[in-house]
Amino acid sequence: MSFADLHRQPLAAPVRAERRAPSRGARLRAWTAQERLDRWLLDGEAAAGGLLAVRAWQLTSPRTRARIARTLSAAIDEAQEPLPRRGAAVPVCRSAVDAARDELARAIARLRDPRPVRPRGIVMLRRLLADGDGPLYAPSASDELWRRVRRASIALD
Repeated sequence: MSFADLHRQPLAAPVRAERRAPSRGARLRAWTAQERLDRWLLDGEAAAGGLLAVRAWQLTSPRTRARIARTLSAAIDEAQEPLPRRGAAVPVCRSAVDAARDELARAIARLRDPRPVRPRGIVMLRRLLADGDGPLYAPSASDELWRRVRRASIALD
């Protein structure tokens, strides 16, 4: 049985919430493999055990959820500022954020809600925030940002 087989479960497998924090070693291994593990989660793998479960624990932790909610909220705030911020940060695409404001607010509210979320939605939001060429930062189809945030919001539940 391969490494992938040991750490992957079929899509229908339930997502188990870890009650205790994984060991530091397990968290470090999951962090170093985060790109691969996040890709598996995006592909619909259920986080039922092994490193994938540790990565799911990291992604759905209150700290990560709060950080993503703050970053999305900051994007809305930035879009409302009269002048773009100066600095090295890529400015948000104001028109896209304005068009997606309600859906962004729903995603923020869901992240702040104490009910559990699915890691796939978190991965989708993290990628949206990290993609400097994506619809949050670059002009695209008028509803592209709204559609991506909506898909991520649905994936959270």
